[in-house]
Amino acid sequence: MNQNNLTLLNLFAVIVLAVSCFSCQKEIDYRIGADISFLPQMEAKGTTYLNEDGEKEDAIALLAKHHFNTVRLRLFVDPTAENGYSKEGFCGLEQTLKMAKRIKKAGMEFVLDFHYSDYWADPDKQFKPSAWNGASGDVLQDSLYRYTLKVLNTFKEEGVAPDVIQIGNEINHGMVWPEGKVMDDATDQDWESLMELYKSGQTAVREVLPNSKIMVHLALGGQNKLCHEFLDKMKEYGAVYDIIGLSYYEQWHGTYNDLKANLYDLANAYKKPIAVCEYGASLDNVKRINDIVRSVPNGLGYGTMAWEPLRALFDKEGKPANDLFAVYDNMYEQYADPERQPVVDQPHIRTVKAARPIIGADISFVPQMESRGVSYSDQGEEKEVVEILKDHRFNWIRLRLFVDPTSENGYSKEGYCGLEKTLEMAKRVKASGMKFLLDFHYSDTWADPGKQFMPASWAELEGAALERRIYNYTQEVVKRFIDEDVAPEMVQIGNEIHNGMLWPVGKIEGDQAESFCVLLRCASAAVRSVDPDIDVMVHIAKAHDLKNSIKFFDKIINRDVVFDIIGQSYYPEWHGELDNMEANLTELANRYEKPIVVVEYKEYKKEVNEIVKNLPNGLGLGTFIWEATSPGWGDLFDRSGAANENIEIYPAFYEDYH
Repeated sequence: MNQNNLTLLNLFAVIVLAVSCFSCQKEIDYRIGADISFLPQMEAKGTTYLNEDGEKEDAIALLAKHHFNTVRLRLFVDPTAENGYSKEGFCGLEQTLKMAKRIKKAGMEFVLDFHYSDYWADPDKQFKPSAWNGASGDVLQDSLYRYTLKVLNTFKEEGVAPDVIQIGNEINHGMVWPEGKVMDDATDQDWESLMELYKSGQTAVREVLPNSKIMVHLALGGQNKLCHEFLDKMKEYGAVYDIIGLSYYEQWHGTYNDLKANLYDLANAYKKPIAVCEYGASLDNVKRINDIVRSVPNGLGYGTMAWEPLRALFDKEGKPANDLFAVYDNMYEQYADPERQPVVDQPHIRTVKAARPIIGADISFVPQMESRGVSYSDQGEEKEVVEILKDHRFNWIRLRLFVDPTSENGYSKEGYCGLEKTLEMAKRVKASGMKFLLDFHYSDTWADPGKQFMPASWAELEGAALERRIYNYTQEVVKRFIDEDVAPEMVQIGNEIHNGMLWPVGKIEGDQAESFCVLLRCASAAVRSVDPDIDVMVHIAKAHDLKNSIKFFDKIINRDVVFDIIGQSYYPEWHGELDNMEANLTELANRYEKPIVVVEYKEYKKEVNEIVKNLPNGLGLGTFIWEATSPGWGDLFDRSGAANENIEIYPAFYEDYH
């Protein structure tokens, strides 16, 4: 062999080695995934995607270059049906088959997501496919089985069998409604009907693709009790799964701490791999969510799948968002190195920050009274009303907040009890050194057991849109108070809400309270996402009614509403004798082991405070007298604004708690 040939041979060997090294990524036992089911539609509209050099490149190939190794695709039964998703057939079998071939060609894993509907299926809706209308019982189960069988055989014959199969999408409220619907009032028959439908799909999967994994998909990223309920029902009825898949969107599924606590617990309880198979990717959350999943004990963190992330990974011109791609690149490099695995703190256990005694007053009327010329005084000396209360050992102030009191049917054209006026009042409270309870009414006017009117600006919202709105509104408001340096130490999510809130959507009807509980979860998550140290109160007006108090709190606790403090109203004309209140609050303290506050009262000032002080295990935190400055309500001041003799008893209450 001459020198020239040897040189050429060596050059060829170097090229082969370089190509091999370039194409060979370090394998990690973790799925960095994406649902990109919108891609064919975007391409049909002319959307193209560019690489870092500004050259057009296939979007799937670009994802693979940045270490995505899994793609999920949704499948509708007949998207071209009358009320289907797409007249062009997007997300139907043929379009999904084409996409699956592209995924497999790129060397990626393929997750198939059966929606069992002609349209979107999620916790708000699980419409029966039009082809199955009129079917029920065994006939409906057989229809689902045969459809699943046909689809899987088609993928198998085309050489693109899915690696993971979802039997339904976000099915915590069931699938193929109404037969497969399960809400908070579900009966054993409802659960059996759902599980038989699920098992029909399960049987088809095991017959056609016994080596593929089955994923059960629940939209319950941070909801531990509901996950247990569903997975335990699956075991009870013989339904199986290989992977637990959860959706996690911050506005619906709790805080990151809720997610972490749930995943860790489920891994320990069920010993199954766990995926966050839907989340909305952003610079803020990709690493945080993936680190949580990666850190699930015993290697049971299966991976994640960002939902439709192409909109975040590329701009409208198709240019890559290099900063977000860099997050995925760096994450892959870290996870591939055994010495650099993410270190995640253990889930934080909430503790109540508020302490005894709470000697509180609601004085939300004060700005209106002052605008009418009322000034406040004590023993002839004019003073700031908050200071007068503080002088008599009051240490907490409660302020109510309406969404838009200036709306057509709102509380006040001048904006009283709106955000700006409440901020002004909160600054006065904080300047005095007192603590502050913020009372969200989630209405433009009074919210109480007889009325919980939807804010005018939210009137057209329902379902997920309303849930998102209450989350965003609550979060924005709490952030505003913090930004103004008047952070509330406690937040009340709704006012006297034992009949629900945000009617008609969130109205409690008999045993049906699912929509209400979801709304309440969103409100709680919003507060805790801003500051986990803020105490969250749930307030009802059932101080006299043990049966219905228990029914309410059992319901919201079992539906994963996170809260810290039980609030009750007590007015004798509506809530009866003091003995009934005492017995009720005592039983609630023993049953739930949560602190209790009588957050509204006016009569029996001494007796109410004595009862709360003496609740078992020190769980009676204290009270808030309602509208302390109003002679017709709290009656601590007369009509001229002068403090009266009723205020003199409060210093003793404070001392008695000690």
